[in-house]
Amino acid sequence: MTTTPHSPAPLPLRVGERLALAPAREDMMQEYHRWETDPATVVGFGARWPVSWDVFRARFLSSHTSAHYQLFEVVTADGAEPVGTTALNVDQAVNTAEFTLVIAPEHRGRGYAAEATGLTLDWAFAIASLSAVWLEVLAPHTAAVNAYLKAGFRPAGRLRSAGLWQGRRVDKLLLDCVADDLAEKR
Repeated sequence: MTTTPHSPAPLPLRVGERLALAPAREDMMQEYHRWETDPATVVGFGARWPVSWDVFRARFLSSHTSAHYQLFEVVTADGAEPVGTTALNVDQAVNTAEFTLVIAPEHRGRGYAAEATGLTLDWAFAIASLSAVWLEVLAPHTAAVNAYLKAGFRPAGRLRSAGLWQGRRVDKLLLDCVADDLAEKR
């Protein structure tokens, strides 16, 4: 796959040890789509098939201008190399957000998920003033579960047989985090 040149790296919003959080860029849509349609990502989300380019593009363009949805690009802190995305889908009525994460296939296994999650939680509480952030994760996706717990999420519940993992029914875990959870972690 040939890659197209991207705009200069955006100014980081939050900087961690190895990663930084930055605004998502429209010219990175094809890369974001590639990451989300990777077979391991599709399985991790419990989806049956990847999202088409047209659907992905329409979703990106509509959500990119929404006050209720914030997509971040996760980049290396030293060279601003894109390694993934995180998102907060805010429910304004209750001041909470659902969290999602995608790490590029070529950057998995490096411990980036926990740091990217932590940076996003820091933004959610320190800047966006959210009261809680939550997520759903499939129980067999232990790498994701461990990364989320390491970043500060806590178990909040279990939906039995509510997801699909490689063709079989599995439990979905509900995890949540409030600002006090991060304060206790530090």
